[in-house]
Amino acid sequence: MDIENNYKIITIDSYVSKYINTSSQHFYINLDESLKGVYKLKILSILINVNNNKFSSLPLEPIYIDLNGYKRLISKHTTIESNGNRNDLYYFESVIVENQLAATGNTTIKNDYNTFENEYILNPIEPQLSRFTIKIYDKNNQLMTNTDIYRFVIKLGVYYNNRNSTRV
Repeated sequence: MDIENNYKIITIDSYVSKYINTSSQHFYINLDESLKGVYKLKILSILINVNNNKFSSLPLEPIYIDLNGYKRLISKHTTIESNGNRNDLYYFESVIVENQLAATGNTTIKNDYNTFENEYILNPIEPQLSRFTIKIYDKNNQLMTNTDIYRFVIKLGVYYNNRNSTRV
């Protein structure tokens, strides 16, 4: 059996996604064709269009991105619950909003990635990937609203195995 590794670039754009809840940043896209044997995701870029009113007064505010529940990173800057327990945040990626925003309007933040640190190896391998679901959280682990973030775009490189059997 010959194993051929394949790579696709997938863009997830909240503007053309299906929202699970129309007031919060919780949406998904279905792929045109399922990808079999997905073993690695690589973040190529992220663009987030934020409401300046929400972020202008907060220094270095984090935005946490959950992608299909994959836990690539952990935040130790966490909230403490009323009973004293830590509430660590596990997520796929984070973006820091700098406090250089104007008092009104909106600003687009862009992160480009060029290192191996933006890769996530799936273990176990995803046997059939047909959908990406995104949830965007604030530092208090609350879903952000559509008035906080106007648009979100992530470009991913998806690595998968395409198994073709040949007969001789």
